[in-house]
Amino acid sequence: MKDDFLWTAWHEDRTEIRLTRDRIFSICTFITAASFAVTAFLLGKEATLLKIWSPLLWVADISFVSFLWLIFLLLKKDLSNARKCLELRENLIRNQLLTGSACTDPFLPAFSAKPGIKENSLYLVAILATLAILIKSTVVHLLLFTAFA
Repeated sequence: MKDDFLWTAWHEDRTEIRLTRDRIFSICTFITAASFAVTAFLLGKEATLLKIWSPLLWVADISFVSFLWLIFLLLKKDLSNARKCLELRENLIRNQLLTGSACTDPFLPAFSAKPGIKENSLYLVAILATLAILIKSTVVHLLLFTAFA
């Protein structure tokens, strides 16, 4: 019974890690696309309103970048915790296979554990999304500045 539970928990941990990584990619893509959509919507207005929308575009882009990093860091923390749980369950399964005895507590605390895989490559996704938003914002503001100069 405990063997099946450990293997099922191990499988669920792997699924959670996969889904959290997918959420990070999806959120970064969605927020970047939303930033471009808001800019396109605001720039689609009459030319006389563009001077009014210009500060709003900066505020919107800063808000999108802030929201992107907030969600990214929260999901990154969840991913780190899921990695800790996965490694603890792998150690329980490994010990059970080596010793032949069932574990007494499959719900060990994972507070002090350090995940072996850091997933630092995910920072590249958030950095690229941030750069795309900031480059878009800079180009739009330069174009607006030269149009009204």
